[in-house]
Amino acid sequence: MSTPTFNYYIVEDEYLIRQNLIHKIDSLNLPLTLCGQSANGKTAAEDIDRLHPDLVITDIRMPQMDGLELSKYITENHPSIKIIILSGYDDFSYAQTAIHYHVSDYLLKPVNKKALAESLQHVLVSLHAQDQKIGGSLTADKNNMDPDALLSVIQKYLAEHFREDISLREIADYAGFSQEYVSKLFKKKTGITPTKYLTRLRINESCMLLRKFPKMEIAQVASEVGYHDAFYFSRVFKAQIGQQPSEYRELSGESS
Repeated sequence: MSTPTFNYYIVEDEYLIRQNLIHKIDSLNLPLTLCGQSANGKTAAEDIDRLHPDLVITDIRMPQMDGLELSKYITENHPSIKIIILSGYDDFSYAQTAIHYHVSDYLLKPVNKKALAESLQHVLVSLHAQDQKIGGSLTADKNNMDPDALLSVIQKYLAEHFREDISLREIADYAGFSQEYVSKLFKKKTGITPTKYLTRLRINESCMLLRKFPKMEIAQVASEVGYHDAFYFSRVFKAQIGQQPSEYRELSGESS
């Protein structure tokens, strides 16, 4: 059986430090694949909603949203994601307050390769155990699954299938519980229903497509994110973003 590979995401506002850290991780030959990077916590939070990495490595001091705010956001919205915080010497005691956000480790900058390797190995052990727990529960008895593990299963399912027609019934059937239980559990853990979470995934993805592909027709953008009716997609988009898709695209192009 091949060794599973886990995705990681790096948030660091200094480009050279970020690239050096990526290079160090690559040189360790661990089962980790970079799935994204950002210079600020706000952009990172948006990416994390879309990419669902297994691990986030974040600096503590950043513009727009700092590492502690990002850690809090991840813990509240994606409890299965592991977090490693990077901090300077003067910030280290400040960083330790992130224990409330279930941070896996803290690394002092400049990051020592040996310390980095040890930290990542501990995270990988935890990720393997988490996957085995989820997989074992799915194949054995879903009724014994820990609520956080069940939430992680549902979130990953939605992240992988949000482009398809998905109903609450299908989500519940996949999870192996009633629609009422899944909806209540999801809202208790995330603050929103599975349906609203699905909408958020779709709209976040559509924003990326509108920015990245300025010539893509709105109807195609809608189809790419799971909406077969372009007019309905536009209504949902405006309700979520406050602008029509075409207006959002135009304004994003002006600010880029």
